[in-house]
Amino acid sequence: MTPLSRRQLLRIAASSALLPHPKPVLAASKPRVLVIGAGVAGLTAARTLQSAGHPVTVLEAATRIGGRVHTDRSLFGGLPIELGAQFIHGKRNDAGIENPIWTQARSQNWPTTPFSADSGALFRNGLPLSTKEEDKVYSLVSDAYEWMIDVHKEQLENSQTTVSLLSAFEAFSRQRKLSNTRRLDLRASLAAEIEGDLADDLSRISLLAFDEDEEFAVGGDQMILGGYDQLPAHLATGLDIRLSKRIHRIEHARTPSRVFTQDGSVFESEKLLITVPLGVLRSNTITFSPILPPAKRGAISRMRMGAFTKVILQFPNRFWPDGNWFTNIIPKAPWGLSFSSMETPHPGSNILIAWQSGSRARALESQTNAQVLSIVMSDLRATFPSQTLPDPAQLHVTRWSLNPLTLGAYSFPTVGSPRQDINRLAAPVGSHLFFAGEATSADYPGTVHGAWLSGERAATEIINSPAS
Repeated sequence: MTPLSRRQLLRIAASSALLPHPKPVLAASKPRVLVIGAGVAGLTAARTLQSAGHPVTVLEAATRIGGRVHTDRSLFGGLPIELGAQFIHGKRNDAGIENPIWTQARSQNWPTTPFSADSGALFRNGLPLSTKEEDKVYSLVSDAYEWMIDVHKEQLENSQTTVSLLSAFEAFSRQRKLSNTRRLDLRASLAAEIEGDLADDLSRISLLAFDEDEEFAVGGDQMILGGYDQLPAHLATGLDIRLSKRIHRIEHARTPSRVFTQDGSVFESEKLLITVPLGVLRSNTITFSPILPPAKRGAISRMRMGAFTKVILQFPNRFWPDGNWFTNIIPKAPWGLSFSSMETPHPGSNILIAWQSGSRARALESQTNAQVLSIVMSDLRATFPSQTLPDPAQLHVTRWSLNPLTLGAYSFPTVGSPRQDINRLAAPVGSHLFFAGEATSADYPGTVHGAWLSGERAATEIINSPAS
């Protein structure tokens, strides 16, 4: 299938939003479903429901589909640059079950490329580490993971949800009597690997809930060369999607449920699926009448959205080493300065991404592009102190935490939130109100495949639910 350009997608979306949508004839055994959110979870659910014969309408607050899958082709010479989700995380699990996103990429013949996290270089205060020193760092990290998960975590009770990974790191450092250098090596590595993966600070990540999810570990990370937005575009084919429909009130005391949008529209349906990000649910910008059950409200109040910011820079020439990644260990927060090169998917592009997470990401997002550029260039100069670095020709800063339609990057296992909160968030309310999205995926939170699988799960719940 030939990938559609961003301009084509916008033209199709705009024209479909203007077309009249005749009310379908409802069959008693196939109740009408309204899906809130045209991200991967919502689109997957809508496609599954429509295939099962349910009349479906999708309401999306933004002017585009995809949610936190957002490929841009307007900023860097037309190259597909991922402002949101970047990778297919693995091809299959150890049992041979395929990652559904990888399955789609294969079935649609989307060209992909491996993007190995092992391909890169490690610096300490701007000095490249030898292979021997790198091995020592990786061995230390492996030992710390093993101790934190298999020893320290096993000592915790189910109620001890406020024990953080930061406290586990400090306990390990004391237990092993690490030198200051080794302690900083470990702290920086955890910043680059865990904070960068889970999108928040070690002090906010729960040790008890950490490493409880599943993964498709076989095959490693892959990038879709033509753009990740091919996935939502494919899912949206043939669906009734209404763009720019921002929800502010949902009345679900009786059937049909009524959904009110800020532009004055009112929609009714027998079944209602909510797939908005956790950050939006936490903001209370959508009023539920009646209010949601205490268990669900409690889960929403305890769960958190991480902050993850990409500072994307394009330089006139490449000055960094070969490989996909490099990290500079420094003796202060943010400890590990991590960068990825886009030479693997886009050879000769000279595009570098500075990855920011947690409190630093939140701080950067509130600053101007000029201020962010000054900070990131200072980080790069600290990494390559002997070089005179060129100014970037192009810059873009993602700001998912400030986007009112997301209010964060993705969910993470936060201190104070038991693992059961994910299931509480996912649970239906009666036989008419359902929930999906990456934050409702107990096995694969924070991922595109988690969103996909949650959409399939919610669609199955709707199909099997009794008439309202």
